[in-house]
Amino acid sequence: MALMTWRAPASLRRLAVALLAVGAALAAATVVTTGPAVAADGSQSAVVSQDCTSSRIRVALLNPTAAATTFTVTWPGSGTWTRAVAAGDRTDLYFSKPSGTAYSFRTTTPQGLDRTTSGTLDCGRSMAAQVSAECPRGADGSQPATHRLKLTLVNRSDTSKTFTVVWAGRSGSPWTRTVAARGADDTLSWTVADGTPYRIRTTATGFDRTESGTVRCGLAAGTPGMNAQTLFAAHTSTGAGTPIAGLNRAKADGSGYETYTGTAASVRIPAMAVTNNGTVIAMADARIDSSGDLGGRSNNIQVAMRRSTDGGATWSGASTVAHAATTSEGYGDSSLLVDRSAGPDGKVYAFVNYSPGPGIGYAGSSAGSNSATDSTAMHIRMISSTDNGATWSRPVDLNPQVKNVKWAGMFASSGHGIQLSDGRLVQPIVYKQDGVDHAGNIYSDDHGVSWHAGAPAATGVNENKAVQRDSGQVVQNLRSDTGGDRWYATAADTAAGRNVAGAYGPAWDSGLIDPGCNADEISYLRPADVGADGYPTRTPVTVQSNNASADRSELTVRVSEDDGVTWPHQVLIKPGAAGYSTTAVLGNGVIGDLYEIGDTGGIVFSSFTPDWARQS
Repeated sequence: MALMTWRAPASLRRLAVALLAVGAALAAATVVTTGPAVAADGSQSAVVSQDCTSSRIRVALLNPTAAATTFTVTWPGSGTWTRAVAAGDRTDLYFSKPSGTAYSFRTTTPQGLDRTTSGTLDCGRSMAAQVSAECPRGADGSQPATHRLKLTLVNRSDTSKTFTVVWAGRSGSPWTRTVAARGADDTLSWTVADGTPYRIRTTATGFDRTESGTVRCGLAAGTPGMNAQTLFAAHTSTGAGTPIAGLNRAKADGSGYETYTGTAASVRIPAMAVTNNGTVIAMADARIDSSGDLGGRSNNIQVAMRRSTDGGATWSGASTVAHAATTSEGYGDSSLLVDRSAGPDGKVYAFVNYSPGPGIGYAGSSAGSNSATDSTAMHIRMISSTDNGATWSRPVDLNPQVKNVKWAGMFASSGHGIQLSDGRLVQPIVYKQDGVDHAGNIYSDDHGVSWHAGAPAATGVNENKAVQRDSGQVVQNLRSDTGGDRWYATAADTAAGRNVAGAYGPAWDSGLIDPGCNADEISYLRPADVGADGYPTRTPVTVQSNNASADRSELTVRVSEDDGVTWPHQVLIKPGAAGYSTTAVLGNGVIGDLYEIGDTGGIVFSSFTPDWARQS
């Protein structure tokens, strides 16, 4: 396997040639840039963008050279900042300011970069009106004769806005809704027959948008650009819950254990992947007795799965793919990873975290052992499938291969891992050493036969995702222990430490708001986007899913087309309460987002077209 050497990211080379195009992505801002866009060597750069979700100005400092450097950023009258940026790395500065703030940033480096960008933060017109359809199916897969068409009003400005909604000929039209600053409203919906034409015009001061089409599910042209349906529901006082086959329980006579079909008091922690033939696999925790995490309360947590072979339109019944021998042991927080090169259907790995008993969760684990039979700490175990998730192997305990005995708690970060463009399989993990949380990865270079622990990516962080940039480098998207924002760190790309095996550069605050929740970021790659060796190709287009709020609400998907330097597109997937989320690109290019709504609100699968995601 050839070692990778550094080359300037293609996305940054394009950015250097036409950097002024970024101005078009800024939220209605007037931006003036003077001085060379890049240094004399054609690489270093500073890119200014705006994020009206959090009313912030962001300055991205990019150093795709082979040597570390120091950027100096000056905002006259406001201050001067210096940031050391490692070779091939980047960092971000961000400034929380009210809409209307004028800014001017001069950025220099010792290598000759001297760039001034001026503009005005303009969040006064950051509004959206999004049409989507709820598309639940019957237990037999049948589609109801009616659908719920929903309109979501989004106001990312810093003042309240009153929207007027007109559906000519519809009873009750027009409607008005006042949406608070940086808020949303999805109280307008209509239950209509399949095939009903719609034309909805939404206006507000400085905003005028018309959506038209036919009410159907399936995302065909001329239909709503997003569909949603609940895949896993908990049993509550008002709902029966999703039946799950193959759950484990003690026999009534105390003679052992048996499998049964039942429901869970809480369903949490989504995981998702798409196999080579387009099968969508969705997993979640079935927390049988309570909403407690692994190691908490009874510890009776089992992993459930549903599959779709038609792009998420219909799904198999829920079944258990991992449960422990007893109900006092728990399996949970699953993560899926597909080896695209392993045969025509690929091979799917599911990492499941194992707790040997109540009280032995991440926080209650002890250091000192990496034995497969250690009963004092959590374990990472792995199951695999070669038939697109229809059947799964018995669990393999990975602790002897990947756990350092100095670590106490360790777990696989839920959601998904990735395969790199050279075939390496990468699964993010979290571990605790000397009382401090660390993010890292485990990886395999022999298609899952053996696994190794990579270098730590950052400290003081938690659940995370790995993303390979168009350059070939890997960045880690990190949940901070203190909340507030997402953090990033870039893996080394040298012969001494290729990708996740070697050291990471310093972690930096991305300025992307985060309430302290497991989020996601993926490269926009379909299952068929592979090279001659069967390994995934690379792209500068990335998709992020996260709660764009100070609490676990307002689930938002952002799209970047320059390797995460700027995020000009964002759509609100779920107003109000929402939690963990994970994303995938389906076989037809549609984006899938699987997310949870609290402990008992269910796990929802939404799918939407890239054009819908780029609408604002």
